[in-house]
Amino acid sequence: MGKKVLIIDDETKMRRILQLLLEQSGYQVMTAKDGQEGIEKWLKWQPDVVLTDLKMPGMDGMEVLHFKNKAGLSAPLIILTAYGTIPSAVEAMKRGAFDYLTKPFDNAKVRAVVDRALREVNTKEEKPHTFKIVGISPSIRRVMEDMNIVANTDTSVLITGESGTGKELVARGIHRLGNRKDKPFVKVNCSAIPKDLLESELFGHAKGSFTGALSDRKGKFVEADGGVLFLDEVGDLPLHLQPKLLNAVEEKTITPIGSSRSFRCDVKIISATNRDLLNMVEEGSFRSDLHYRLNTFHIHVPPLRERKEDIPLLIDYFLEHFCRKFGRTTLEIEEKALKALTEYSWPGNIRELRNMVEQLVLRCREDRIHFSKLPPQISGEGSEGLRQTSQEVETKFDLISQEKKLILDALRKTGGNQVQAAKLLGITRNTLRYRMKKYGIK
Repeated sequence: MGKKVLIIDDETKMRRILQLLLEQSGYQVMTAKDGQEGIEKWLKWQPDVVLTDLKMPGMDGMEVLHFKNKAGLSAPLIILTAYGTIPSAVEAMKRGAFDYLTKPFDNAKVRAVVDRALREVNTKEEKPHTFKIVGISPSIRRVMEDMNIVANTDTSVLITGESGTGKELVARGIHRLGNRKDKPFVKVNCSAIPKDLLESELFGHAKGSFTGALSDRKGKFVEADGGVLFLDEVGDLPLHLQPKLLNAVEEKTITPIGSSRSFRCDVKIISATNRDLLNMVEEGSFRSDLHYRLNTFHIHVPPLRERKEDIPLLIDYFLEHFCRKFGRTTLEIEEKALKALTEYSWPGNIRELRNMVEQLVLRCREDRIHFSKLPPQISGEGSEGLRQTSQEVETKFDLISQEKKLILDALRKTGGNQVQAAKLLGITRNTLRYRMKKYGIK
């Protein structure tokens, strides 16, 4: 039998549309016309995923979410919302909702979000310290969608992005979501291993093949057989090793150093780098044929300064994590402090933000984190005017340029069709036309 999905919505037509869509996708579906009936069916039927409308008479979606949290129900809750209530949906995610879908729905997106919710439920055996991808910005949602697209394929993936953006988190997420999730995930940091040892690390060696080779060694390709081999900092791979890696990727075969035997290796290759590989190809320090092989599917992880709407969600997430880790009740954060943290440019990206929240939790002796406890580079003490003028202008420019780029991309993908572009962006056509006029887009 298919997995069970509960739909809670006061609109009969909407319930029926979603029911037919999900039943055609192989799910068992039950519906409820309001929050109270939904909770009763949730407790009796024990669904695997729940979709609830946000705005309903009587018990609304936020109250359903509150009940889920209070009762400790494990099924992921997906919020259904109209465009005008997106801020409320974001608030719901901060309180524990899995994701939200904007009406009118794209059928493929509904299936994708429900499928992702089910797959995350099936991988709940994660270690407690494992972090997850958090965010509602268009750029990070595209990353999540791309992860789902490529997870169940053998296609090689190249993940790019600045240091600290979460490239390894994306790689591990692809592994957990895919059909290789029960097989090994093997990481090789190409920049951390001495160049003269990297070949042995990747491909293994035979006993006696060089000084110090006292026994046979399998190598990371063989260790990852059936699973995923993650080549972190692949831009630092020495040029002399690149032909051997290319052969291994193309032929799915490796030959250990000093051995006459070759071994078949069924591995999915995921690579990551913060370097410009195309520029390296032009300079001759990275092979173009290897670049093409590794870059079959490209995922770019945006820097934190380009997804500022995600910063409050990330702060809440890390606050909860570190308070639990250090045995504290969850701390609140002063609004002025949250504003300063959101406006900061975070050159170290999520890694810097995570470390900062950990430090704030450790140092805080009250039940709230105050603005005065922030470090000078964030609070701007002694240079308040300069911090506000330069950073707020930079932030405003970032958001405007990103929004304009998203609109242009959507129009390009839809061949200039404004109705389809608006649907892709999750906004109304009137809103799209207003923003096109605002940015001089014709």
